[in-house]
Amino acid sequence: MAVTGLVFFQALQSFLQQMLAAALDEAMPERVVRLEMSLRERQWHCWAIAALLLLLLLLGLGCWLRRRSCQPGNSGTERTSTEKAEREEAKDARDAMHGRRISAQRLLDLSESFTMVEELVDELLRVCRKLSRNSFMPEPRPVVGVSSTLGGWSGCEDDAVYCLLVPLKPPRGHAFHVEVGTSSSKGTAGRKARLRVDLQCTCLREPLAENMLCFLHHPQKELRERQPPSLLGTLCTGHHLDTDKTSRWLQVLLKRAWAVMPQSAHCRLTVLPSRSSCTLRLTDASGSTIRIEMFFGVQQGGSYVLLS
Repeated sequence: MAVTGLVFFQALQSFLQQMLAAALDEAMPERVVRLEMSLRERQWHCWAIAALLLLLLLLGLGCWLRRRSCQPGNSGTERTSTEKAEREEAKDARDAMHGRRISAQRLLDLSESFTMVEELVDELLRVCRKLSRNSFMPEPRPVVGVSSTLGGWSGCEDDAVYCLLVPLKPPRGHAFHVEVGTSSSKGTAGRKARLRVDLQCTCLREPLAENMLCFLHHPQKELRERQPPSLLGTLCTGHHLDTDKTSRWLQVLLKRAWAVMPQSAHCRLTVLPSRSSCTLRLTDASGSTIRIEMFFGVQQGGSYVLLS
């Protein structure tokens, strides 16, 4: 009986395997067809995505080439913010001073050369103002001509000498108060004075001052972390503007400004050692030289006061 049952189960198992194989043989062609259709659809999707990416790449490349063609002199490399600012300064200076060259012929005409020197120094100070616009330093304004002499008249055999007054304007949040004295120096115009520096409240003007913090009403820790120091902490001795410190600061700034001006390609500017003023020597390609002495002052009413 047991043997008969075993034979029955074996026969049943063989029958089921045959039925399953037959069913698989019938279903296999349909599955292969479905698989081939699925692969084709995926292949078309991949080709469509690749074509779209290629199109976007070509459009982006075209836009980049168009922008580059509109910017002559672009090397294609990234520039720092300082380099971009210097290029802007050089372009502005080139446009404003186009054709203004230091020459021996122009130096022979005293009035013409004086005008030329004033324009050159004004452009130099304009670049200085841009370089220091994010600090709380004095703002050098356009110069006021004081005197000019040709070589030999002033004790300098080779140099023409030009004396210019540079009016200073207080930075934001500061006020200047003139303490006038008497002038005993020869060759200077006007009165000599000390300049007292006081801080001003800017709380009501903060929204208009690019998030400037009031030096009087903000904590010192916050001021140190969020903005440059006040003028009292940089160029002042006590509450008075130190002309020696101011001179050294402006000398460094003048060197930076000259480096980005187009005139530096054909003239050499030398900042000479001096205290309480700035002395420059300008030499052109022919070897002609002029000396420029810049003194600090402030405007008071309709006149200018020379700072001691």
